[in-house]
This record gives sequence, structure tokens and C-alpha cells, in this order.
Amino acid sequence: MSKKVKMAIIGCGDFLRWQADDIKNSKYLEVAKLYDPKKEASAKFAKELGGKTVNIEDEIISDPEIKVVAQFVPPWIRGTQFIRLAKAGKHIITTKPLASTVKECKSIVMSAKKFNIRAGVIYNRTGDGFIQTAKNVLENGTLGKLALYRQDWIHAYPKWNKWATDPKKNGGPFMDAMIHNLNSANYLMGREIASKSFFSENLAHPELSCADTEGMILKYKGGGIANLFITWAADLATYSLNGNDREHIDIFYLVTDKGWRITKEWRNDGCLLIASRDGKKMEIKVTPSKKTIYDEFIQHIGGKVFPERLVSLEDALADIVTVRNK
Repeated sequence: MSKKVKMAIIGCGDFLRWQADDIKNSKYLEVAKLYDPKKEASAKFAKELGGKTVNIEDEIISDPEIKVVAQFVPPWIRGTQFIRLAKAGKHIITTKPLASTVKECKSIVMSAKKFNIRAGVIYNRTGDGFIQTAKNVLENGTLGKLALYRQDWIHAYPKWNKWATDPKKNGGPFMDAMIHNLNSANYLMGREIASKSFFSENLAHPELSCADTEGMILKYKGGGIANLFITWAADLATYSLNGNDREHIDIFYLVTDKGWRITKEWRNDGCLLIASRDGKKMEIKVTPSKKTIYDEFIQHIGGKVFPERLVSLEDALADIVTVRNK
């Protein structure tokens, strides 16, 4: 691909901070325009990523040279904006949760089909080589079929914005964060959800309009359980109010039907998948992808298959259905 594809960014908040390096390292795209209601935010990232700031999103929507839009806006804004972008023929890469309601998510999926645009959703597993390595190991069958996915997240509730704890705009801790691991569990299980049970409680923060603790147990067709738990009840450290910089505790492991326990371990030379059983241990090095997800998405637009590391609109919709339709 000799000529770079022009991309615009709508939403220059904390999520873009985490995506900036991959965008800079992309071989196939260049940032042409950036928009954020806070002009200082778009100006800051324009200096880092290139491109020019614009005063209204219409300057992006009406620009025929913009082929791709990174839509990094809060979930309750996404639906209407996504449809406008799709109608203008823009391919879209966005983030979770896809929208605040099932209805909005369905409208997003329908608009992508109607206007024949490509779109994908970034989750934690998008940049996590461990999940892809685990998928390959499980599909190989040597260690058996995944029987249990277990993940607990403990951290303070978001304090850097007012919408994250609003049930109508975001939906609470499971929708805000644990949805990452819901998606990973479904991906690794590779089979449909048969049943689910959900609980939601406010244990320590009556000032919040949402629960501070939520959990879900999923049972899958053909066997397998995912146990997902998240709490904002513990007042762990918040390092900055400018974004998602907070103390985080992650309890995570997988178990197969052959009795193997699979965990993730970081060492000086990188990430390892550790499989153990009966005192025996197997170590598999996780190899990061050589391509950014943005380059994989550009290649998908050009005719290649949908990137394995990216989440489809349909799967992102299914996540919202699982969380909202309790």
C-alpha cells in the first residue's frame, strides 16, 4: 500500500491516550483531522499524532478525503454519530461498550450494513497477545477444552468524569469494564451462552447512582463456565483525575476439562502463558503482533478478512444484550 489512508479522530480523551502509540506506529494511515468539544484536547493530540484540529465534527463527516474515522466518544453519544459517519461512507473503528442500550447497538449494526461500511470495536483483547495465544493453544486441543474462565477485577470507581457511573449513559462497573472480559470469555469458549445469572449491589458507595459491585456467571452450550466479578467498593488508589490511572487488582485464570490451569505471567523478556497440572509446568512465549490493529483494519477495508484481534459489531452487540437483558 503506497499511499496512506487518511483517518480522522473524533474524541480526544483518555482512550486516545492509550491508542496513540499504535496510531503513530501505523504504516498505512495518517491522521488528517481531529475533533473534540475540548479544543485543548484535540490540539494536544494534533501535536503528537499530526493532522489539524477542526471546530465541528461536520468538517470530518463532509470531507471526502477522510476514509476512516476513529470514534472514541462516550457510549451514549456513539449511536447517532456512528449513523451519520456511516451514511457519509466512513469506515469506523470504535471502542466498547458499543452503546448504552440494545436498541442503539442494533441501529449501529443496521447502519453499517445499510451503508456498506466496515467497522470494528476495540476491546482489551485487541492488543493482548496472550488471549490470541490462549485461543491457539485451546484450539490445538492438547490441553483440552476450556471449562472455566475466572476473572475478578478490583479498583476504585471512575472519578475523572461524571458519566461512567450513570446507569443510563454507561451502566455501572460491569458495562464499563468487565465487559472486556465477558468478550474474552466468549471468544475463548467459542460456543454460545446457554444461561446466565447476574447480581448487582452497592456495598460501600451510596453516593453513586449505580451499583459498585457486580458479577455474572455464564454457562455455555457443550459445557464450560465463566465467572466474572468486578467491584468498585474498595477505595483503592486513584493516581490521577485526568484519566484512567488507578490501582488495579486482577485475579485471572483458566481451567481446561483435562485439568490444566492456565495463567498469564510477565517476565523481563515479555509475556508468558503458563499451563500447569500435577506439578508439571509448560511455558509458552506470547509473541506480540507485528502489525497494529489499525493497519489490520486498513487491510480489511482493502479486502482482507476481518482482523481476529478486533471485535465485530455483531459480537459487541451480543455483549450489550448479555449485560442489559438480565
